[in-house]
Amino acid sequence: MNFKLLLLIPVAIIFIIAIPRLKNRTFYRLLIIGLTAVGGVFVVFPGLTDKIANFVGVARGFDLLVYLFIMFFFVAGIILYSKIRNLEAAQTDLVRKISIQRAENLNETKA
Repeated sequence: MNFKLLLLIPVAIIFIIAIPRLKNRTFYRLLIIGLTAVGGVFVVFPGLTDKIANFVGVARGFDLLVYLFIMFFFVAGIILYSKIRNLEAAQTDLVRKISIQRAENLNETKA
């Protein structure tokens, strides 16, 4: 079996799994399609990463990919942290409203 084909299989599996889960999120669907297409091109033409890296000023294509992954995970971590903070704030607000509502209902039943 060709090694490039072996590397394309995980890219295709990620594509097949990710696209149906992103039903109404066009931006994320396009992002996944673009990333899998770029990943497939880099697998089929591995010398292209070296050319892009040299153009950008990085020594090797692998180094460029590592730098991009580090930046991607840093940004993803910030986005996830922001979403978690928003969810915590919404949950706190909801709990506060439910507590006030229960206290009011309790006072009404006592009176």
